[in-house]
Amino acid sequence: MKTPIRYLLWIAVAVAVVAVFKRAFESTPVPVDVATISAGPLLVTLDDDGFTRVRDRYTFFAPTDGRLRRPALKAGARVQRGETLLFEFEPLAPRPLDARSRAEAETRVERAMVAGQAAEARISKAEAQLTFASATFKRRKSLEARGLEAQQDFDRAKRDERMAAEDLNAARFDAQVAYLEIQIARLALLDESKLGVNSTNALRVIAPMTGHLTRVFEASARTVSAGTPILEIGDISALELVADFLSQDAVKVEPGMQVLIEGWGGELVDGHETTLLGKVRHVEPSGFTKVSALGVEEQRINILVDPDSSKDGWPALGDGYRAELRIVVWSSENVLIVPTGALFREDGAWMVFVVQAGETHLRPVKLGHRNGLQAEVLDGLSPGEQVVLYPSELVTAGTRVDTRQ
Repeated sequence: MKTPIRYLLWIAVAVAVVAVFKRAFESTPVPVDVATISAGPLLVTLDDDGFTRVRDRYTFFAPTDGRLRRPALKAGARVQRGETLLFEFEPLAPRPLDARSRAEAETRVERAMVAGQAAEARISKAEAQLTFASATFKRRKSLEARGLEAQQDFDRAKRDERMAAEDLNAARFDAQVAYLEIQIARLALLDESKLGVNSTNALRVIAPMTGHLTRVFEASARTVSAGTPILEIGDISALELVADFLSQDAVKVEPGMQVLIEGWGGELVDGHETTLLGKVRHVEPSGFTKVSALGVEEQRINILVDPDSSKDGWPALGDGYRAELRIVVWSSENVLIVPTGALFREDGAWMVFVVQAGETHLRPVKLGHRNGLQAEVLDGLSPGEQVVLYPSELVTAGTRVDTRQ
């Protein structure tokens, strides 16, 4: 009888030890990070890098083989329409034209003249659109002053008037360039006696628009062949932003959406960089293939962004500057928010661990809009409740926790 009693004693001791260890572990809470559920603003954005560029730029090429005189202007110089001399070009003494070459030269002149007429027609069209847009804006402004007009319709009419004015300026610039092309095309038909390296009738190219000299391709005097790029001009005050987004993101973007422009090097205010504002002007209809840094082929779509009407901060930017674009696809000033770090999937549903009386409780939640850091709570949580952030495998339903914020 002694042996069974001894075994029973050992079993009782083992059970007691296990109970003590279990009690010890159960009494030790798991430290966790928690967040308090509250209401606040939520932005859902599409983010990507972009760069600035001049909306209307004009590149000048050597019309024929000849000698370029050294341009006096440097990149960044201000040019005035009809006044600033861009460069002088001395065409080489031309070789006699055969019948075919002369016919081609005459055809180029006729084509340039037709292009000039088309440019004049575009000016008339742009003037008509501006007249209509201005009248619409004045009418909506009058209605808005009496409280009879929706703010969105008033803003759209204001934007349409500004865009119509920009289109008219662009059409006028195109007309200036078109008539300059006529002069260049006629050079090929001039008599040999009127041209030559030492000719005093060198071609003097005058700025067709007011703006800035953005690039100088040929800074020295030298002999160049026909088609050689010489310089480029554009209006730096009329900038746009272009960024290529993934096609699956671009389908969510519509013209008129607000854009937050960051990472452009602005001054710090309260430790944060100044954010510029813009609006989506156009989503290009055709995509292109781009290879990512990881070697993956992606379909990309260019999205064009205009500055807001105030243009605060934009004069500091130039052509080809980098910036980070955040297109706002949805926003709200007051929604219930949960950090995405508290969310996890279980059986196809979104779940969180809610902390109540020092213990965790598993609870399903219904979500709405989400960005990378926060999500909108439609059902399942209430303001003031605490949820576990980034729960580890030690946290299960009913686990005692030591919270920290």
